[in-house]
Amino acid sequence: MAYGFSIAEGTARTFWAGTDGTSTYYMGQLVAYTAASKAQTPGTVVPLAVAAGAWDTTNFQVIAGIVVGISDMTQTFDTYSQYATGVVTQAAQKARQFYNSGMGLYSAADPQVLLEIAEITPNTVIRGPICETGGKVPTVVTDTAGSATGYTTAGTTTACSFTPVANTCSIYCRTGANMGLYRTTNDTSTTAPDVTVAFPNDVAIGDTFVRFSLKQGSSLIQLGATPTGTYIDNTLSGGTTNYFGVFVYTINAAEAGKEYAEFRFDACHFSNIRS
Repeated sequence: MAYGFSIAEGTARTFWAGTDGTSTYYMGQLVAYTAASKAQTPGTVVPLAVAAGAWDTTNFQVIAGIVVGISDMTQTFDTYSQYATGVVTQAAQKARQFYNSGMGLYSAADPQVLLEIAEITPNTVIRGPICETGGKVPTVVTDTAGSATGYTTAGTTTACSFTPVANTCSIYCRTGANMGLYRTTNDTSTTAPDVTVAFPNDVAIGDTFVRFSLKQGSSLIQLGATPTGTYIDNTLSGGTTNYFGVFVYTINAAEAGKEYAEFRFDACHFSNIRS
């Protein structure tokens, strides 16, 4: 899988920002200006944590942007992407091999860990990978009974990785007569997909599908926690307890391991005074 978010449309303003001194930050990671419960934080930004409460109304995080640069001359990588951990002591700062361009309020001689942030606003359309918990590829389900109604009566498949919420999820046909087509689902079953608008062709035993816990339009998503803010977690169904509100423009599931969505966050996630 390719991890990390990016700007899908337009050119975002970028700026250099300080860390909180202790968190680990990843390229492509979503970051916030505030921590849980509207708490102020050392530095400028912190990794965007998973949503807590409906519309994140327990954490109340204010989204800042996406990490697009790290002031490390010697780059460090793990399974997910390049990363850096903030430092606080004089010795740790002086031991760093660093760079920054002296932009904004930071001198080019400043040795603290600095991040280049691409700003996100309520109008910013971003692209993010869709994975399952731990960054795994979304589960492919297989039809086991066939359907002569195009799933307007519930089909029968192997189990998907989440419990769907009616009218907040979608299904994509990967192989079979309906290959390449998407439909919004209205069921709440891991093994019985049901749609309001039929697939135009009968479903045959052995046809394969991918089910998503988000859909085009008004949608509810949760982020992965390992590492936080680097992918949409398809295992954690939106519309239940903990989620961010988004507006999805497109979902692309054509290639296994490269599934992604393009969306913008609801404006509520940029307000520090909401309650």
